[in-house]
Amino acid sequence: MGSGAFLISASVRLALLCYASCLILLLWNGRSRHLNAWTRVLWTAGALLFVVHVGAALHFTHRWDHQAAIRSTAEQTKELLGWAFGEGLYFSYLFVLLWLIDLVWLWCLPAARERRSPWIHWLLHSYLFFIAFNGAVVFEAGVTRPAGIVASLAITALLIRRWSRRHAQPASAESPGPPAR
Repeated sequence: MGSGAFLISASVRLALLCYASCLILLLWNGRSRHLNAWTRVLWTAGALLFVVHVGAALHFTHRWDHQAAIRSTAEQTKELLGWAFGEGLYFSYLFVLLWLIDLVWLWCLPAARERRSPWIHWLLHSYLFFIAFNGAVVFEAGVTRPAGIVASLAITALLIRRWSRRHAQPASAESPGPPAR
């Protein structure tokens, strides 16, 4: 494996590790929108590593030829799913753009970010998780696939735990018998 291929592979794996770790910490702590110092570091490192991944892939694999990247994405999609869809590359671009917007929001306007509507938060993470899952599990092989499956299952379990705690019915006080007269 050449240095370019290593950089492409390592940067995306580390970015996804940061992303999954950040989500797991947020969900474990029960504060999905409020990042502490550790989650801020993970969120920042993950976003920057993903930018490195995109740049390295464009440079080393496609020589900054966007059409070559579209063709390569189409070939990979056809190989895996049976139909060519090179425009899927734009979903990766949107992934990095949304992550960077959220990162800038985190560092420049942290109070506004914490007050944002929950639906913005959940839409953002639904999209990011969908793309990360596809990148780590559907379109990847080797050690990344089982790691992506484990991380996805952990995140899903924590989401279910969080949802069940939010929607749990309060325990009703049982009366010892008929009311006294």
